[in-house]
Amino acid sequence: MKLSKLGEFGLIKKLQRNIPAVSAGVLTGIGDDAAVLKAPDRKILVTSDMLIEGIHFDLAFTTFYQLGYKFLAVNISDIFAMGGDPKHFLVSIGIPDKYDSEDMIELYSGINEIAGKFGITIVGGDTCASKQGLILNGTLIGNAAERTILRSGAKEGDSIFVTGTLGDSAMGMCLLMKIKKQIRRCESGNASIKLLGKTLVCRDVLALANKHLMPQPAPIKNTQKVTSMIDISDGLLADLGHICDESRAGAIIYKEKVPLSLELLSVAKSLGRDPYEYALKGGEDYVLLFTAPLNFRTRAYRIGEIIKKGRYIIDGNGKKTPFKAEGYEHFK
Repeated sequence: MKLSKLGEFGLIKKLQRNIPAVSAGVLTGIGDDAAVLKAPDRKILVTSDMLIEGIHFDLAFTTFYQLGYKFLAVNISDIFAMGGDPKHFLVSIGIPDKYDSEDMIELYSGINEIAGKFGITIVGGDTCASKQGLILNGTLIGNAAERTILRSGAKEGDSIFVTGTLGDSAMGMCLLMKIKKQIRRCESGNASIKLLGKTLVCRDVLALANKHLMPQPAPIKNTQKVTSMIDISDGLLADLGHICDESRAGAIIYKEKVPLSLELLSVAKSLGRDPYEYALKGGEDYVLLFTAPLNFRTRAYRIGEIIKKGRYIIDGNGKKTPFKAEGYEHFK
């Protein structure tokens, strides 16, 4: 079957069936945000993410510093999604000869910035030449909490929460693809920028671009009653779909409870776009999506609930519409 029809997640499931059963030292293998490995005195989390030039990033509008920062950020987000604490990072890079050592130093300065913020140590990796584009592959090792949070624990009656606004990164990427240049700052006040035939507030454009270029992963402090969790990398509908699949449950999303930033609302209005298209399907927000009992105390946004079966969005008028796991998927 062609990969364009099978898709990334279909391919993963197909490959998983051909991989031998995990050993006693593997508590959780393929299918979650990180593998959970058993050590003599604790549990270890291991995750890996790859960023490829032309697929995941465009250096026409991304600085090497921003790229390095995001490279580690997306790995940190996976460890947080398991309720863990990130500790050690291995960096493997394929470098085309058009880039020089100063570019790589800038890349590592971005990695070092976010590594220092979370107390992460860079402990090794590999460096080689690339004939196509810049290739980054990172492996992040973390300590697991006493109770590891998986995607498979959601229960009927649980509430669905997200830890931040959605759709900012997707809109930021859309704007950057049109600007096609690096933007690091804008004038103060209400300076404007002409884009897509419209006049936009420069401050809003910069805020949304930064959400895409330099995501800010953050853990949730109280995980005691959290039943399932995932980070939003492929889009709310797609990633909630993973929780539903693994938990064998359904879900309801209350559309108007999905948190949107003022910047997204402003730019979407100016461009005549539906902000919920970005929030529901956009991806790369790297906020946490989790489920917990209805009475769970948290500052996160409650956007829905887990039901026995079916997947629906309910709008402000009470209209109930089935949804599919739409979002970003490689090969499709």
